[in-house]
Amino acid sequence: FASDVSHELRSPITALTAAVEVLDARRADLPQRTQQALDVVTGQVRRFDQMVIDLLELSRIDAGAADVNVEEVDLPELTERVAHRYGYTSLPIEVQRRAPRTAYVDRIRFERILGNLLDNASAHADGPSRVSIEPAPGRRAVLLAVEDEGPGVAASERTRIFERFNRGSAARHRIGTGLGLALVAEHAAALGGLAWAEDRPGGGARFVVQFPTEAP
Repeated sequence: FASDVSHELRSPITALTAAVEVLDARRADLPQRTQQALDVVTGQVRRFDQMVIDLLELSRIDAGAADVNVEEVDLPELTERVAHRYGYTSLPIEVQRRAPRTAYVDRIRFERILGNLLDNASAHADGPSRVSIEPAPGRRAVLLAVEDEGPGVAASERTRIFERFNRGSAARHRIGTGLGLALVAEHAAALGGLAWAEDRPGGGARFVVQFPTEAP
């Protein structure tokens, strides 16, 4: 159902997006109150568009139609490349001592995981403060942690925020689809890993994803 509806919504959303872009290009000619209304419409159309894209991605995962192409990658290099692609050119990326530098991941799924975590930090915590690559204690795995200095995540919500359409209390008044972290969890599971949230020492949150360091 989600797949069928999402496909049907693509055409009207594309038309709405094009119309909003035309209006936005001429916003200087509009009265202030009309500009404010345009900002609301623009934000909601973009949110709607992202929700449909996320729903299509989840429907492919549910149907088993999403390929998993695992290969050994240089994790710090790939992390830096994805961060730059998302506009975080000065974000600190630290590799802890004894942390493996390689992992077995699907590059496309890895980009979706890291990109969603960076966007999540930007939307709810004024941006990420650091990305850390760490050893996984007692496991043949490596951890990727995206840290922020925002309000953090309540202990009672740390599992539920990875469920579809579930948003934490700190995000209830912010624009979002409620699907970004669900996609992080889905892609991590497809790669044989895990995703969770925890406190950041000194305040804020850490969103951690575990990736295998051995070939499946």
